[in-house]
Amino acid sequence: MIAKKLTKVGNTQAVVLDKTLLSLIDADSDSTFKVSIEGKKIVLEPMTQKEVDRLALEASDKIRKTQKNVFKKLAK
Repeated sequence: MIAKKLTKVGNTQAVVLDKTLLSLIDADSDSTFKVSIEGKKIVLEPMTQKEVDRLALEASDKIRKTQKNVFKKLAK
């Protein structure tokens, strides 16, 4: 087990994950993580590039659908 202390970053709190810890899960400073809660545990799981791309595509589809009228006006 590794103990980590919260660090204040502006108005929020952060847990700093060093390079050695990230390497144990094949992650690095550019990794994107899935965050879930299991009871009183916060679980971080590195996402694959395919998962990140799928989320970006879903977000762009949602924006395109919800802002359809704005895009039509901008196209004129």
